[in-house]
Amino acid sequence: MKNFKILSRKITRALLILFPPIFFFSYFPIISLGSSESMNFELSLPEIWLVVFFLFSLPMLKVLYDFYGKKKLTLAAIIPTYLSLTILWSDNRPRAILTAGLFWLLTFAALSIIYRLKTDKDIRVSLIKSLLISAVAVSAFCWLQCILDIVGISRDVTLLCRGCVSTTFGFPHPSGFAIEPQFMGNLLLAPTLLSFYLLIKKHGSTLLTLFLSSTLFLTLSRGAIYAFIIALVLMFVLIKKKPMVIRPIACAFISLALALASFGFFAVLGPTNDSFIDGTTKAIHQLTLGKIDLRPKSSAQGTPQFPGSTDTSTTTTVPDVPDTSTLVFTPENPNMASSASFSGYVEESTNTRLNLNSLALKTWVSSPKYILIGAGLGSAGPAMHQKFPEEIGPKEIVQNEYVSLLLETGLLGVALTLTVVIFTTIYLARRKLIKNNPLFISVALSFAFTLLFFSGLPNALHLYLFPLLLFNFDFSSKHDFLIANEVQGHRHRRH
Repeated sequence: MKNFKILSRKITRALLILFPPIFFFSYFPIISLGSSESMNFELSLPEIWLVVFFLFSLPMLKVLYDFYGKKKLTLAAIIPTYLSLTILWSDNRPRAILTAGLFWLLTFAALSIIYRLKTDKDIRVSLIKSLLISAVAVSAFCWLQCILDIVGISRDVTLLCRGCVSTTFGFPHPSGFAIEPQFMGNLLLAPTLLSFYLLIKKHGSTLLTLFLSSTLFLTLSRGAIYAFIIALVLMFVLIKKKPMVIRPIACAFISLALALASFGFFAVLGPTNDSFIDGTTKAIHQLTLGKIDLRPKSSAQGTPQFPGSTDTSTTTTVPDVPDTSTLVFTPENPNMASSASFSGYVEESTNTRLNLNSLALKTWVSSPKYILIGAGLGSAGPAMHQKFPEEIGPKEIVQNEYVSLLLETGLLGVALTLTVVIFTTIYLARRKLIKNNPLFISVALSFAFTLLFFSGLPNALHLYLFPLLLFNFDFSSKHDFLIANEVQGHRHRRH
């Protein structure tokens, strides 16, 4: 029995170290198991990892119980317990059961990660390295996606989402192994902010920081980019020695310039007739929600709309454009797809999100049951469809986790969630576990901000675990100081 526990501990440790790269594969590869009227049944690598990690960690249940104690575990179990109870009145029970199960697995994984960081002093080095190395590798793939797209390689090979190809804006923007760019950008938040933090503390790499941040900008995901900027500003404010932020600020502006220049070059080299200026100014127009318009008059004549761009059977807000990624551009047919589908900011994308939020809130206030205890986990789509059958399909999601939480769990669910967050924050503050940790605070708040732009678990499982890798990471700790140097490849002796 003792040997089995030792083996189990070694396997779970290896699984933990593998978890950052696995979670970057949030949508590809995907195992499709069919679909119903209200959901698709699919398995991703992160979901499989959560199940496997739990099974191999079963021998550690008593150890975790002894480590945390009854009070802390009770607090951790409040949210998943209530989510499980909502299955009883959910209109979409299959989705409710699967989502509740995923949340229980996430809770267990989170508790296990914190336990490991507290009891295994060497694992943080491996986890940080794993996070940064996997971020660099996937970022390199993102740039490769763009290069392959501009030379005419099919989406079946590049794995770009339908709205990510050159024919959409005149330049490609990568989605990596995620379902769309907003999730790819979201995945890069933690490693990019970590690289900036290391740079601020003079233990990071300027090249690494530029590469990760420019890739994040390259995704053209407004949610991820806004969250990154907010988090970076917050980190600068929380850093005590202000002169140390000059180089990181320069890196942020240079990385944005690199991404904008890349959009320009991709526009010139791609299959459309867009120029370098078209590419850069379109990107600025899109990122600023149309507020900053530097586009040449010839390319600012309005954005065409396509049938199906508000298709409510999908759960994505990526513009639905004609798929021309497999067309061949030849001298005999020089006019084929000569113009990009969109000439700038796609207002419809924003309007779709706002409309979904509005429909969700109208559905929530339509019933006392919904107001108090919600429609039940996973029932946002069916509930909105029942209330507005002509406007929205049963598979749709709210695209705002906070509004979705309100609709699916009601005021009671929101109150319980706030209670857990407040008590956890008070506990950490009293023990000074977050006071000197600007990195963890900025990453956690950046993820909290991104929840305004999407909802659901399957494509955003990393959001609940990546911040924990940076928990209590501070250079006042000698061990974390050594981690920073080891990440760069330097060798230090521990005394």
